Amino acid sequence: MEVLRNQGIGSDGVLLDRDRPTTRKTRIMAHNQQLVRFDVERCHAISGVLEARISRYIAACIRSVAAVVVSDYAKGVITARLMSDVTDLADRHKIPVIVDPKVAHIGYYKGVTVLTPNHLEAIQAAGLHGEDEDVLLEAGRQLHQRLGVRAVLITRGERGMSLFEEGGHVTAIPTVAKQVFDVTGAGDTVVATLALALAAGAPMRQAAKLANYAAGIVVGLIGTGTVTPVQLQEALARG
Repeated sequence: MEVLRNQGIGSDGVLLDRDRPTTRKTRIMAHNQQLVRFDVERCHAISGVLEARISRYIAACIRSVAAVVVSDYAKGVITARLMSDVTDLADRHKIPVIVDPKVAHIGYYKGVTVLTPNHLEAIQAAGLHGEDEDVLLEAGRQLHQRLGVRAVLITRGERGMSLFEEGGHVTAIPTVAKQVFDVTGAGDTVVATLALALAAGAPMRQAAKLANYAAGIVVGLIGTGTVTPVQLQEALARG
């Protein structure tokens, strides 16, 4: 929290859990590329007391936000009850909910605005097998229909993204990445950019394309990086 405060970022929404350590991620790098990562953590579900505290905090803040991002790392924070509370609150106040999902929790996300699984997560969540184009398209359609979401945005690495929307519309978004050094944070960049664009009123396809450009920038950086507005504008200008 000290890091947040030093950067002028409020920490009132950071709730402490005395029953678990902070997750520690160790990345093994070689020739500027990540080879493997191992984590030290506890992933059991949070207590009902902490679950209720988080829900109360979100309810108190919901009127002052323009979008809600749920980044599910399967560390125990995102529970069925919490996800239901978030979805109900956001729907009541007409606020988009953007979810970076986990396969094991796919049933939690019914009624959110948009999901952003990668291609393997999408196929597994749909209960399908294989990795060809037809399988991926079927996975996207199934998730969109089954969960009743506004859109499913599947990230596909060097193949870009596939956006599934209402009415069976599928938009292929080619990758714009020139070099890939480190994919760390790419998924987070997609979710953050998508949320910001939707909060600003952008149509879903335009928001997805902006997210694709942002991801193309961050994978060209070594380590965890961020995308600045200037970098994104320059990338868009280059087309």
